Amino acid sequence: MRNGVQSLLKWTAINLVAALVFTTCCILAHKYMVRPTLSVTIWPAAGIGVGLIMVWGRKIIPAIMLGELINSFVLYQVHVDFGWNKTTFYDFLLYLNNVFRPLFAGFLARRMMGPHPRLIQFRKISRFFLYACVLPCLLTTTVFAILLTAAGHYNTGDYFTKGFLWYSGDLLSVMIFTPIVMSLLARPRTIWQPRIITVALPSLGGFLLVFMLFNSFKNYEEQRINEIIRTHQNYLVNVVISDEMDAGELQSYLQQEQDLLNLDSYKTELEVWQDGAFRQLYLSQDVVTTRYENHVIRREFDMTGQRHRLTMTPTNQFFAEEGSSGLWLSLFIALTFAGFASVGMLTLTGRHVLTAREVTERTLQLNLINKELQARNLDYQRIIDTQPVIFWKVNLGLDQVTFVSQEAEAILGYSVNQWLSEPHFFTRKIHPNDLSMVKDAMLQEHDQEANIEIEYRLRHADGQYRWFRDVLHIPEDFSDSREVMGMLVDITDKKNDTEKIHHLAFHDYLTQLPNRQKFQSELKALLKKSQQHKTYGAVLFLDMDRFKVLNDALGHHFGDQLLLNIASRLETFEAEFKVIARFGGDEFVMATDCEYSNANDAGVQIIILAEQIIDQLAEPYDINGHHHICTVSMGIAIYPFQDVTVNDVIRQADVAMYRSKEQGRNQVTMYHESMKKDNDKMLFVEQVLRNAVNHDHFILKYQPIVDGDRQVVAFESLIRIFSEQETLFPDEFIPVAEDTDLIQSVGRWVISHACLKIMDCQYNISVNVSSKQFHQQGFIMYIDQMMKRFNIGKNNLVIELTEGVVVGSFNEIQYKFNRLKEMGVMIAIDDFGTGYSSLEYLRQLPIDYLKIDKSFVFDLDKDNSSRVIIETIISMAKHLNLQTVAEGVETEQQFSILKDIGCDYFQGYLFGKPGDLLTLS
Repeated sequence: MRNGVQSLLKWTAINLVAALVFTTCCILAHKYMVRPTLSVTIWPAAGIGVGLIMVWGRKIIPAIMLGELINSFVLYQVHVDFGWNKTTFYDFLLYLNNVFRPLFAGFLARRMMGPHPRLIQFRKISRFFLYACVLPCLLTTTVFAILLTAAGHYNTGDYFTKGFLWYSGDLLSVMIFTPIVMSLLARPRTIWQPRIITVALPSLGGFLLVFMLFNSFKNYEEQRINEIIRTHQNYLVNVVISDEMDAGELQSYLQQEQDLLNLDSYKTELEVWQDGAFRQLYLSQDVVTTRYENHVIRREFDMTGQRHRLTMTPTNQFFAEEGSSGLWLSLFIALTFAGFASVGMLTLTGRHVLTAREVTERTLQLNLINKELQARNLDYQRIIDTQPVIFWKVNLGLDQVTFVSQEAEAILGYSVNQWLSEPHFFTRKIHPNDLSMVKDAMLQEHDQEANIEIEYRLRHADGQYRWFRDVLHIPEDFSDSREVMGMLVDITDKKNDTEKIHHLAFHDYLTQLPNRQKFQSELKALLKKSQQHKTYGAVLFLDMDRFKVLNDALGHHFGDQLLLNIASRLETFEAEFKVIARFGGDEFVMATDCEYSNANDAGVQIIILAEQIIDQLAEPYDINGHHHICTVSMGIAIYPFQDVTVNDVIRQADVAMYRSKEQGRNQVTMYHESMKKDNDKMLFVEQVLRNAVNHDHFILKYQPIVDGDRQVVAFESLIRIFSEQETLFPDEFIPVAEDTDLIQSVGRWVISHACLKIMDCQYNISVNVSSKQFHQQGFIMYIDQMMKRFNIGKNNLVIELTEGVVVGSFNEIQYKFNRLKEMGVMIAIDDFGTGYSSLEYLRQLPIDYLKIDKSFVFDLDKDNSSRVIIETIISMAKHLNLQTVAEGVETEQQFSILKDIGCDYFQGYLFGKPGDLLTLS
């Protein structure tokens, strides 16, 4: 609060001082620098106002408004004609334009140049004056000229001339006084403060010199104008006195001789003294002359015995005819020179700032470079002092060390004296396997100076060998001196790290078994060997059963421990395999050596071995107090075969493993060529399915559902894919859609097109929904959107679900069933009687229909047990208030039996095959 008050008082004081300075400059300019015709040679307040806005922005607006308000009363005497009249109106408009001029120019420059421009570069200085005076002053001068002409101060004939002079005065004002204000007050002070001496004082001094010249011109001009008026007035008075005219004759004379006497250039007023005051007798014209007080000439004289007064005031026309343009032009040229000199000094100081800044920056850069060099030297010294580096020199002719650095003792454990005194010291410490390589590097012929980098081992004083990188320097005079210099760097740890990295690159981080890359490399070598020797081997692909369930239930740490135990048990069979690897996740692969003479022998032996592995891995595991049994599924592929690759063998073993999964897990399967055909078929179906999803190649067929009178009551929508080669039915591609997560796209397509058909035909249409689709998020919301989009009525859409849908969270299932019923969707259980779920859901879920599976209907007329099952289903449905639909009705006998049993609705080829709905209906 206290800071706020202090800030308010501070800015109030600043605004008051600024308003006082602004007003003072305006009063002085009006008194000394404004021509009688209101042609402003220079108006300093304009430049001062722009400068204040550039320095303080919005905070200084009150000062400018207050200053112009004081000017209106002090200079323009607006209070004399105050009221609702033309003069007051124009005074108000002039006040607004006076305020608008510096605000518009200042804020335009601030926006285009930034709030604190440095004005260093000539290009930016030119832009600044373009936005601060050239453009805004053109607008405000035009408004001023229009207002002054409309108010009667300007003649239409000299509108452009006086407007140009006014515009020039404002331009020069900004060019001279704005840099002065900014030098005194603008930020950053490091840029502007030096300009007080280089810009502000020279500009102000030049202006004062021009001002004194201007003032002398003005006094001379006023005296000349007044002498002309006085001569004209004396002539009239002498005519009156010599001709002894009375007042009426004088008025007639003035009117008749108006052109001869050039009275249009004056406001001529004749007054007579009556009752203690002068009374007006005659006025030549009523024009605005309030700006010409210094040129009002009055003379009193006696006429017909009465006291009279003749007052003559020049008008705009007078100054246009009698004014001396030469003197004012000289003054204008002087001011223009001062303005451009101010801009020039601003530019020169800017260059000086740029030069000084560049010198400072260069000096700073040099200092930084010197400091960086010093720091680097220190760093290099520290590196040399702290790193295991040995500098040495050996005379090969004598095989004697002639120099070694002090670090040698700390690194290799031998004293410097021992290095220098013992014969053949250096060569004796090199590992025997590396000695010839080192000698070859030193003794090879060198035509010029050379540096050679080699790696070899040296024996430490403790007897162990350590790895070193040696940078050998062979001098130019080697042939004469036989001396070689070198720099030894201990790289033992790096060598060990490299070996560790190499191990990690080819081994699994958890089990330390070889990884996929290592396995593929080993298998590639085995394939090459088997093809050369025409022998056979096998690859076993192993996957843990239900490992994800275990991970989710007990956590990844438990899963990692189990993987380690699996790897440990597999390693007990390492004598039987060339390589055992972890392929990723819960998958392991093993490859035997190619030691079998034919594929049958390999297959028999490997199956026996695989069953042993399965039994071994099925033994219980005790992990952190948890007793766990883990089974595995395994696939086997025999190699080699025609045009075999590593990926082919692995893929075959993988396919065989998945066949083990499909057949119940915890078993081993040998790959057979028929599996490839099944996979190719699945791949073909997947490609067709994806193409259908992307290009909308699905089509819906509709099979009628009839009542006991064979009347169509509804249709079941059945999806098909028509590819270029064949037609695919749901049994072929729906399982693939579920495996590839395309079921969401397929299901939504069926629902949307079925809803569209309901809107067209107004029949009830049922849609098959898979269990996976039903449990996906957004299923209920999408049904709701489609029903609203196509305006589907209540009970027009039927969702057919298999019994398998109720496997899972019963609360979630019950919620979704209830939401479907709230939306007006009917629910049917399809293929009823073939599932494995509890019948309890029939009582708790809002189901409408039970669709009896066609497998029961097929043998209905031959197998009495089928009839018993159907009777039981229908009886149960009636007790639960459910309706039944029999599927697969193909004969009249089946239809008759079903009606007798009490079935409600019927569907099958007897009533119509799936087809176009319009044809069927």
